[in-house]
Amino acid sequence: MNIASFVYCEIRKAYKTSVFWVVTIAFTILPAISLLKYFNAANVSWDLYLADILKSFTALLVIGFAFTTCWVFGREYTDKTINDLLVKPVSKLAIAVSKFMVILLWNSLLTVIMFTIVILIGVCVGLIGGNAALILHYFLMFMATALLTMFVSTVSSFMANVARGYLAPIGLIFLIVIIINIVDNLGLNAYIPWTIPGLLISEGVLHPVSILILVMTGTAGFVGTVAWWRYAEQE
Repeated sequence: MNIASFVYCEIRKAYKTSVFWVVTIAFTILPAISLLKYFNAANVSWDLYLADILKSFTALLVIGFAFTTCWVFGREYTDKTINDLLVKPVSKLAIAVSKFMVILLWNSLLTVIMFTIVILIGVCVGLIGGNAALILHYFLMFMATALLTMFVSTVSSFMANVARGYLAPIGLIFLIVIIINIVDNLGLNAYIPWTIPGLLISEGVLHPVSILILVMTGTAGFVGTVAWWRYAEQE
């Protein structure tokens, strides 16, 4: 089997579960909360609206992507299908990479859905000063933020494999939420992997130290996960 076949199998496994649809619906409904805040704000500019809303949704990306990542890997242990995968004469490396590719596709879809809802709400409210260039700018920034968030979410995939399930990574998600709230008040967002991506929306650039932290964290999670599937002794 080639990598495309593995990806196809993983996609089918994902979208046929209720979790896929629950998460997708959640990312469709939650952005609608912004309608409550801007319902009577027709005189607000698109620039201010997008900067404010998208920045507030970066925390949702962190939580959502950490969950999807740990679920794609952790469900194999919870559903007792891990043994079936391990005994098959196929590349374990290809299986792990295909899972990451499905996570990338799934999370990218969630990001596009969320941004689309935000734009539709802005149109319905009747915001001022909008143009295609501005919307494209924020879309690219939001997608870049999402991609960086996906990268650091590889830590969740590593934990899911080490803990043989997704309960421990979900516990990590709650810890991340607490950390985000604390470091935001202390002004340490540039040094915490899960808060760094959001700085792209608020500041437009990342400090070299922040980039280094992202690279180290994401690489450690990815390499650790791939190494676990490739070398770790499984039961």
